[in-house]
Amino acid sequence: MKQKRFLVCVVVLVTGGLLVMSNLQYFKASNATRESVPSNEARDSRQTRKETQLRERVPEEYLTPTVQTLKERTPPIHQERTQNANRDDNKDQAKVTVSKTPAELPVYDVEEKKLKPNPMEKYKGPKKSDTPEKSPSLYPLWWRESWSRSAVSGSLQDFVGDEPLFPACNTNPDKRSTYPFVEPRPYLPNCKNPCWYETPRAKKGLRCVPYVYLAGVAKCGTSDIARRLRMHPEVFYGTQKEYHWWERFRFGSFDEEEPEKTVNVHAGKSFREYLNQITGRDILNLQDELEVQGSSRRIFGDYSPSYFWDPQNWYALDGNQGCPEPRVIVAQHLRHVYPDAKIMMTFRHPTPRLYSRFMSRIHRTPFLKRATTADFHRYVVDGVKTYMKCFDKYSVRRCAYNLTVYKESVVRLVEGMYPVFMADWLRVWPREQMLLMRYEDYGGHEAERLTEIFDFLNLSPLNKTQMDYVMQIGVVNSGSEEYQKYGGMLPETKKVLDDFYQPFVQQFYDLLNDKRFMWQDVYQ
Repeated sequence: MKQKRFLVCVVVLVTGGLLVMSNLQYFKASNATRESVPSNEARDSRQTRKETQLRERVPEEYLTPTVQTLKERTPPIHQERTQNANRDDNKDQAKVTVSKTPAELPVYDVEEKKLKPNPMEKYKGPKKSDTPEKSPSLYPLWWRESWSRSAVSGSLQDFVGDEPLFPACNTNPDKRSTYPFVEPRPYLPNCKNPCWYETPRAKKGLRCVPYVYLAGVAKCGTSDIARRLRMHPEVFYGTQKEYHWWERFRFGSFDEEEPEKTVNVHAGKSFREYLNQITGRDILNLQDELEVQGSSRRIFGDYSPSYFWDPQNWYALDGNQGCPEPRVIVAQHLRHVYPDAKIMMTFRHPTPRLYSRFMSRIHRTPFLKRATTADFHRYVVDGVKTYMKCFDKYSVRRCAYNLTVYKESVVRLVEGMYPVFMADWLRVWPREQMLLMRYEDYGGHEAERLTEIFDFLNLSPLNKTQMDYVMQIGVVNSGSEEYQKYGGMLPETKKVLDDFYQPFVQQFYDLLNDKRFMWQDVYQ
């Protein structure tokens, strides 16, 4: 009996010991698991270290120079925004993801960071000078050095059409993350304007892209020209003057100074929506004309003056992946969709143009509503310093297309950098398809200039009654009220701008070989 009790006690003790050991192992494992899960502070610290390591891998050649030292601004990792387009409306537009590019990254203090060589600067193109040998002394040293740093340096004579302006920057471009070309359609031979039927056999779904683009430049008479041109009986009026699809609304971006024109920033405006805006209800008139007469000479136009220069969304165009300056611009997209289009541009001496532009922005820009001529002078001085700082390290072209520098320069100095953008357009469009005008030749001679425009567009000449009707309206968007309210530009501001724009004006003249664009006969 005693032996049995002894065995029972042994069994109980052994079992109890095993249970105790099992519980100890369980508690140790639980503690280890809890220790492996970081606290919020530890997790945040680890995330901070990870983000810091990622930031250090951002290529330094992509950093944007600036006058201001922005040490307190932490450069974010690429922030993606998704833009949706209806594939049924346009198969060229699909759901795309556009990453913020180097041009958008917050800037570092370039004085404290040694910048690596720009890989794009290795491509110099054919060994020939872009600055004419006949006038090298007319260009300051900073201009000659900065101009030569561009990826297109030495290749301004190479016509590319709708091909890229220089070799690819990225060996493995991700075409899914960018906006491709809009492909041309089978345009109707009996219609002067480029139009097509979505259902050709049934002749249903008539669509049209513009025949003419008034691509630049703001405050150079574009509003008045567009208004009078659309009064010609062979020009459809459309739904508005400016559509801004190719350089702005396509991407879902908009002009912050004109919020009433805002579209869905995430979705953008589809190609079909753009076509509907271009034609409006006039498409019904055109369809009736084609059915009754069998042909049509009437045309549509797009009169968006920022197509020539706008630097805000070039990085999102297919072919610009990894590039610090664009190899594909709006000009190539316009040529690809319809290579026989007509391009019109009007220019004004950049100094008075900038002042007129500034005054037109005062009433619609909140922080400028109480601006004075002294404020304009201050903005000009700061803007010139910002660009000169950029020119000191990068090419004139790269700085002109840089979004960060553009935004930091309150006054839009870039709009007057005509030769930078014209050099690109001349490589895409044949000179005979471009009509280049001067604002100074338009005022007071509207009838003569309009006759030239009608002839350029192959429109029927107007008789005296028709021309009188076109001329009876007053000048559109003249800006005279602003001049009366704010007065003229300060002499010291004019001096700063004239000095800054001098090489741009000289290069513009050398590119076009046209003395009109030296403005010596109308500007002193």
